[in-house]
Amino acid sequence: MVEIHYGLQGSRQVRIENRQYEFVPDMCSLQLIREAKTRFEFGGNQSYLMLAIGLPVASFHHFMEDLSGTRKADFFSLLGRKPFRLFQEAIAPAATIVLNRLRQALQTPGTRKLEVECCALELLLSSFQSFLIGEKPLKLSARDTPKIRQARDIIMERMADPPSLVQLSRMVGLNDFKLKIGFKEMYGTTVYGYLREKRLEKALLLLQQGELNVNETSLAIGYSNPSYFSEAFRAKYGVNPGSLNRRSRLK
Repeated sequence: MVEIHYGLQGSRQVRIENRQYEFVPDMCSLQLIREAKTRFEFGGNQSYLMLAIGLPVASFHHFMEDLSGTRKADFFSLLGRKPFRLFQEAIAPAATIVLNRLRQALQTPGTRKLEVECCALELLLSSFQSFLIGEKPLKLSARDTPKIRQARDIIMERMADPPSLVQLSRMVGLNDFKLKIGFKEMYGTTVYGYLREKRLEKALLLLQQGELNVNETSLAIGYSNPSYFSEAFRAKYGVNPGSLNRRSRLK
C-alpha cells in the first residue's frame, strides 16, 4: 500500500526488517509498504496524534497517470526489492491549512463524505507533487536542518514580536542567506511568508473561539494595524474577521 502520514503530536519509531525509522511532529511522510515484519515503538509518557491516508497500489497507479494514460511513477519501480521506502519533509504551510480543515470536518457531526474526500485528495496531490513528481535534492547538510527547525520554533514562539532575519540567523548560528534558502527548501516558503500564514491561522482560531475582538486578535498575533490585518485575513479566508467574530460570539 501507499500511505501519507502527518505527525501532529508526539513521536514514534518503526522498525522494519531490522531498520529503524522515526516519525516526529510537523513532518509529512510518504510510505511505500510491502508485506514485512514491522514493530511500532511509542514513548511511554507522551500522547501521539497523527493523520494518515492509505491507498491500495491500484489507486496509487490511477492517480499517477496523466490524461493520456501515461504513468508518472510506478509503485514497484520506486520500491524495487525493498519491503519499505520512506520520503519525509516538513509539513508545508498550505498542507497545514487543509489538515486543520480536515480535522475539523472529521469532528463535526453531519460532515459529508465529499468534503472529507476533497481534503484527502488535496493532501495526496500535495505530497505526490513534492515527493514523486517534482522531487528535488535537498541541499541542506545534516547540521543545518535542526538549525532551520530552531528558526521556525523561534518565530512561532515570538509570533507577536519576531526577530529580524539577521537577528534570527545569529540566534540559530546560520548566515542569513543560508537561512533564507534552507527555510524555503524545508517549508516551501520564506521565513516571513511562513510567519504570515501561521499568524492568520492563529487569528482564525482566536476569532472562532470568540473571546477576543478583531483589534485584540490583531495585536495578539503581531499586527499593529487592524485594517492591514483585516485585509490580509479577508484575502486568505474570504470573510471579514469582524463578521466571523460576531458569529462566534452569538453561538
